[in-house]
Amino acid sequence: MLGSSVAASTSQLTMLARDAMTHSMLATQKILVAEDSGTTLNSSGIVTFIVTKIVPILLAVVGVIILSRSGRGRWSEALTTGGIALLGVMFIAGAGALFVFGGSVAKLAFGG
Repeated sequence: MLGSSVAASTSQLTMLARDAMTHSMLATQKILVAEDSGTTLNSSGIVTFIVTKIVPILLAVVGVIILSRSGRGRWSEALTTGGIALLGVMFIAGAGALFVFGGSVAKLAFGG
């Protein structure tokens, strides 16, 4: 008796999983074939907002952390935090440079 109920619940779970997969595939298909509604994303505005509003706040937080640690005499922690922040800024700048370089290569390869 127990074996048949386990088999029945496994069968029901399989059917539910198949139905969920079918539903998600149909929803994805509707999204992919939907016509362009004419709305665009202002990516330059988003980047400008991040650069002018978010980055200065993050740099100020890092500066406060470095100053508080150095004020307590924990210079090694302050230098470590500063070094990590500097590496992070260099990483982001390198990613931006590679993005621009990739765009130039794409224009050169595909024309435009």
